[in-house]
Amino acid sequence: MINLNPEQKAMVVSEGNLVVTACPGSGKTRALISKLSYELERIEDVKRKIIALTFTNRAAEEIQKRLDVMNIDMEKLWTGTIHAFCLEWILRPYALYIDRLKNGFTVLDEFRQEKILNGLKEQSNLPRYENIALKWSKEGSSKQNTPIKQYIANQYHNWLLENKCIDFDLILFLSYSLLQERPQISKSLSRLFKLICIDEYQDTSELQYGIIGSIVKTGNGETNIVMVGDPDQAIYDTLGGVAKSVEEISMEIGGLPVKHLKLSGNYRSSQRVIDFYKNFQLTNIKIQAIGKNANSKAVVTFNNSISESNLVETIAQIIKSNIRRGIPANEICVIAPQWWLLISMARSLKAMMPGIKFDAPGLSPLPKSYDNFWFKVARIFLTTPSPTLFISRRRWADDIINDLKSITGFTDIIINNEMLTSKILLDFCNLTSKTLKNEIDGLVYLDSCFNSLLKFVSINLLSHTLLNDHYSSFFKGIEERLARNGFDATDRLLHNFKSSFQQSNGVVVNTCQGVKGEEYETIIAFGLLQGYVPHASIRNPMQAEMSSKRLLYVIGSRAKTNLHLIAENRNNKNINKELSNVEFAYDDYL
Repeated sequence: MINLNPEQKAMVVSEGNLVVTACPGSGKTRALISKLSYELERIEDVKRKIIALTFTNRAAEEIQKRLDVMNIDMEKLWTGTIHAFCLEWILRPYALYIDRLKNGFTVLDEFRQEKILNGLKEQSNLPRYENIALKWSKEGSSKQNTPIKQYIANQYHNWLLENKCIDFDLILFLSYSLLQERPQISKSLSRLFKLICIDEYQDTSELQYGIIGSIVKTGNGETNIVMVGDPDQAIYDTLGGVAKSVEEISMEIGGLPVKHLKLSGNYRSSQRVIDFYKNFQLTNIKIQAIGKNANSKAVVTFNNSISESNLVETIAQIIKSNIRRGIPANEICVIAPQWWLLISMARSLKAMMPGIKFDAPGLSPLPKSYDNFWFKVARIFLTTPSPTLFISRRRWADDIINDLKSITGFTDIIINNEMLTSKILLDFCNLTSKTLKNEIDGLVYLDSCFNSLLKFVSINLLSHTLLNDHYSSFFKGIEERLARNGFDATDRLLHNFKSSFQQSNGVVVNTCQGVKGEEYETIIAFGLLQGYVPHASIRNPMQAEMSSKRLLYVIGSRAKTNLHLIAENRNNKNINKELSNVEFAYDDYL
């Protein structure tokens, strides 16, 4: 705790249940890592674990990487998203208690979900931009605001049932329902988990509160919670995220006491950048620059006169100017409020600046289906062994072995009279990759790798329904992504598949949601227009205003010293209202 300030140290050593409100750049992640490390060292019962829940898999992996270098017993820690947690600890172990899951199931990824819903909308003559609310309440309702939307939602859920699929919303609802019906499961989990840490708690939904609350409440104090976040960054409110008060969180865990702490002071940004995004703050949390960039001469620009046809060239000029000034490519981030705006932008920027690397994860042909068994296998075959990835790849290999045991029912997997270990598995994967070094087609490469692995472990794919379902879903997801607009034959190349797992060293192109929790020297945000910010589906004026402010707050707070805002002339849309109302002395840039 040498590098922690007094507020961060207080968070680390505090006992009991905690809610920690942290402003942007306050060292939240560093303090959370230290808290996890501190608590892991204090676990005496080898059977107990600490759970770290994050909003994204990317954030979970970052926490795991930071802890990997601290020489801590990782057997006592589990990290992942709330959906992965529910699958790992609730649905898969207790699937026999749920009729629709007991004979196996597949998790539908977001891309395939969108494709199915778009098809149903088209059949019903409903525009694609119309939102179908798929969130479930604790009571089991998922109501739509029009009969036609209700019909589409019913058809969608019928399709899931017929195809033995569940989506991310059903993962939460089924988990919550099971814990309510069988409290002994919550009791068992409370005995197992010493602490549950929740990052970005302001994005927690009612069902998520209910799931965690059931475990803590049933254990009557055997499990503690630590919730860290910033209510001003609650950009998933339209997806059900709720920034509950300390009192409301206490109620969720059965009235157990909860201590409230704060992390103040911004170590990330220039005060000028902070002064801009404070215009969108909804709480009274004080944000003061105290880091090395505090007094840096920041650049904050706003361009609302550029045409859509000149947008790519303008953003390219900003990127080139930053790189000429010595800013590394991976310290520059291009943001848009929606994915579809980024697809053509990333491709156009890459074509215009072939000498500059880009990191655009949403443009990979590989769907990020972290719960799919074959995605986990692909992650090993698509990464190159290196000292920096050694611990991560070993952990991935252990996950694969455990999943194989769970799917096949084998107690152990034997290879040449030896029990399969992570080392044996990694050695095999590395050797297989070498034998296929001349293969350039990503699909052919992965298919060859997977079949080699099945032969190595003596498993017949067709003999295991779940394994086969995951296999079909994985490759179908790739084919569907390759078939959509914006992809061409070159996207099948193996190096494009491998780019999904390479450490970022280029200009990042991502959504506001995708870069939440991250920081960059330069942020370039475009598409800041009504209908995009906030999303056109938000009709309530008050909700639209709050959603806009939170998105703009998140965008601005990612920047260290340079923030470029663009509201281009596109489809006769107006500038986002909350942005246009801000009075600020913007800089002239180009």
